[in-house]
Amino acid sequence: MEEAEYHKMFEYEDTHWWFRGKRSVVAGVLARWGPAGRACRSLDVGCGTGANLELLGRYGEAHGVDVSPLALAFCRRRGLRNLACASAAGLPYRDRSFDVVAILDVLYHRRVSDVCASLREAYRVCRPGGLVVITDAAFEALRGPHDVAYHGARRFRRRELARAVAESGFTVVKCSYLNALLFPLAAAVRLLERGRLGASRPGSSLRRPRPAMNRVLEWVYGLEARLLPHADLPFGLSVLVVGAKAPAPAGADHPPAALGLPPGTPPP
Repeated sequence: MEEAEYHKMFEYEDTHWWFRGKRSVVAGVLARWGPAGRACRSLDVGCGTGANLELLGRYGEAHGVDVSPLALAFCRRRGLRNLACASAAGLPYRDRSFDVVAILDVLYHRRVSDVCASLREAYRVCRPGGLVVITDAAFEALRGPHDVAYHGARRFRRRELARAVAESGFTVVKCSYLNALLFPLAAAVRLLERGRLGASRPGSSLRRPRPAMNRVLEWVYGLEARLLPHADLPFGLSVLVVGAKAPAPAGADHPPAALGLPPGTPPP
């Protein structure tokens, strides 16, 4: 994404409702499907400026990769050290290295030339019994100046992304949209940005809201985070897909159909 957006992300992501809400969703996923009763080794693919990587570090040893040296520099300013400059399709780790692989708002990026190859890499480095946690932008109709600033090449529908996750070898255990409660207002704004009004306002839609509004929006996002382990949302600004790599029977590494959708089967 544009260099200025990295600076804004680093400045905002500890307090801004969007980033804090996303971390609440990830924490809820790990509480519901993550390794129980033990520390886990995790990888943040496309770790950006590091707040999500800090979250993963609460659960055990966490590593981060990003293609941007600037993003990694911001991570180091946070004191993070387990970092590598690499792409999602070429992870510099051995097979079966991580209990959790997080790919948070990365696959939409134009530098991800092959989504399926990136998901196969996530499967390769994920341990049997581990998880992949994916969030990304939803609905191509919502493309706007924000996508341009973030170098977004694609937006996903829930079924489309879940199918790609299943075809990479994971069993899909969760497939939902995010930000459903804010969807009508935000969708209206995004559609307006695509018109002549938006053409005069380049850059992302990331702004610092007033403190009271920030608290309200974070509460709304947090409400969805608490709901998601128990229900799927039918629409939203983002997509959430969680995939499980099944335990390997007798030393083999086969993706079974025990936890949900069998590999290659699209979700309902």
